Amino acid sequence: MQLQIWRLKGRYFHFGERGLGQEETRVVWPSDSLFSALIARLALLRGAAAVEQWMKPFLNGAPPFLLSSLFPYAGKVLFFPTPMGALRPDGQPLPDSLRPKSLKKVQFVSLGLYLRLTQGASMASQFADVMELHRGSIWLLKDEAKDLPNGLRSNKQASIWEIEKRPRVSVGRYRSSSQLFHVGATQFAPGCGLWFGVQWLMADSATQNLFDLLLEDLGEAGLGAERSTGYGRAIFEKGVTMELPDPRPDGMWTTLSRYLPRPEEITALQNEKSAYRIETLGGWLDSPQIRGQRRRSLNLLSEGATLGPVPDASVPHGLIEKVHPIYQINGEKQNPVGHVVYRCGLALAVGYGGKA
Repeated sequence: MQLQIWRLKGRYFHFGERGLGQEETRVVWPSDSLFSALIARLALLRGAAAVEQWMKPFLNGAPPFLLSSLFPYAGKVLFFPTPMGALRPDGQPLPDSLRPKSLKKVQFVSLGLYLRLTQGASMASQFADVMELHRGSIWLLKDEAKDLPNGLRSNKQASIWEIEKRPRVSVGRYRSSSQLFHVGATQFAPGCGLWFGVQWLMADSATQNLFDLLLEDLGEAGLGAERSTGYGRAIFEKGVTMELPDPRPDGMWTTLSRYLPRPEEITALQNEKSAYRIETLGGWLDSPQIRGQRRRSLNLLSEGATLGPVPDASVPHGLIEKVHPIYQINGEKQNPVGHVVYRCGLALAVGYGGKA
């Protein structure tokens, strides 16, 4: 499969998490949030009819593209989510200097190491060839260190990003009383930032041009939360196209995105080699029609899930779900928002480890 790479360059981001206060922020910005942000920009730029036209192929099972989540990079080195199947024991003893809890800390791996893992290697078996970064949460091959920014090449404690808690003050509308609170900010080191990939399935020029336009507009508008206070402003830069292993119909696969399985795809989770983590997504929706409405919750598989074969490997895995609220009013179900709100659970799938 071919993956078109985009880099995101910006200073401060606030990517909130469900159930956590404003002082907490994520490093990864998930694929479903990126997809929703593109739809929101399209609605503001061209209206509801354009959104309906954009969504038709996605809802009909023939999406023109699939998105990965946004992951860190440092210099020329892109980092990928650690395939969870590679963390499983491979029957060999761990190296003397590697502890199980240290292995579980690894969130991201470099492209070179990721390709080895997708061929079936375990994380533990690669320990002799790796260099650790960001306090042990990132692994890369030693020969990839030359592509890092200077300050990261020999110091595994050096940070690719830092999460700060910045003070803010709210002022009461009636009594003008003030209240102090803190907002989390993810700040990247020089030469570091976020990247994501696009797999084009139907590459017509009109869709690609509109996609590029929406990314440019999204960068100006800002990503994530707290945009009104300067967070999230960024520039998207199109990069190279890379090759990753295609999933096999009878093989295991891993995800570069969040994933909402179709009912018939649940068997992929039941494979004895599968390894995954479930995230519950909720939160508030952003609509020009009405404020103060919460999205319906969904359970999605997080990035890096490793799964068994699905019954129909010829179609993109996953589905797009409607998450706008539904209320019972006078015995009838009604949508108070006045329009549909979508959440994308289509999986960007990479082949992993051969036969299931």
